[in-house]
Amino acid sequence: MDKLRSRFDVTDDAEIAVELDPRTASEEYVAELERAGVNRASIGVQSYEPKVQEAIHRIQPYETTKQVIEWLRAHSITRINMDLMYGLPLQDTGEIETMIDLTVELQPNRIALFGYAHVPWMKSHQKMIKEEDLPDAAERWKQFTLAVERLKERGYVQVGFDHFAHPDDPMAKAIETGDLHRNFQGYTTDSATAMLGFGASAIGYLPQGYVANEQPLKAYSQAIYSGILPVARGIGLSTTDKLHRAIIEDIMCNLTVDLAARCKEYGTDVADLDGDIEKLAPLSEDAICTIDGSTITVTETGRPFVRLVASAFDKYLSLGAGRHSKAV
Repeated sequence: MDKLRSRFDVTDDAEIAVELDPRTASEEYVAELERAGVNRASIGVQSYEPKVQEAIHRIQPYETTKQVIEWLRAHSITRINMDLMYGLPLQDTGEIETMIDLTVELQPNRIALFGYAHVPWMKSHQKMIKEEDLPDAAERWKQFTLAVERLKERGYVQVGFDHFAHPDDPMAKAIETGDLHRNFQGYTTDSATAMLGFGASAIGYLPQGYVANEQPLKAYSQAIYSGILPVARGIGLSTTDKLHRAIIEDIMCNLTVDLAARCKEYGTDVADLDGDIEKLAPLSEDAICTIDGSTITVTETGRPFVRLVASAFDKYLSLGAGRHSKAV
């Protein structure tokens, strides 16, 4: 880590984060993270309910999660993110209430609330999950809205549509200043134009485009030990790509975008987006968003469906032949 700090000019107040699995963590490992300079940890939880954990084959008692968080704070890693899920097999609104309450007791700085995506055709391990155990669309909606309201009642600020931050957290303040951003890992206050991905399958981005590392681990390791950059593939971005990326980020982070201003910034004609705007007509009719000239705004009612609004400007979305998960 010291070599990385030196080479990339990492300052003492820079955020160095790690994803941590409580099931395999130990206090010795946490101590090593502290020595490496890590100051933020993201902890996957999904659910505290034993029957739900058994259904998803992820046994992780609440006490295990609590112990790891105590270790982190004891070793000066005080910026804590926690990932929760709704829509899991055998999950119900009662379990959602308990999950939120137990999580708030642990006082994380940030909470991410994700809907379970059942895509066994993409993730083979999900074939072990019984589809009849999954909540239907109406139940998923109840779980989502309950979780959102309960987190807000307990003082957390909603960020975008699926993140929540403690009022004192920089992310909550970034909403007011317009400094919120979104990358592969979700919402962030990081305004860097480059992100380096370390590890097998990690994705990074640069001003010119995106890069993906080798996978599986064996291929990644072989490249590292051979002194070769372990990048498997890359995608370059055109000016149009960058424009659409900026528009999508505006919608996802600020719930509004001035298309004319963005087009001027990238030297393009706003009329080129007429087709994209037309896609929003049904959403506008359903009060999910408003269209005022070249300004698109997501309504508070439409906040849970902000991805649908943003997707109108994703010119690659319709090119994929694969099936995807639910919007909420």
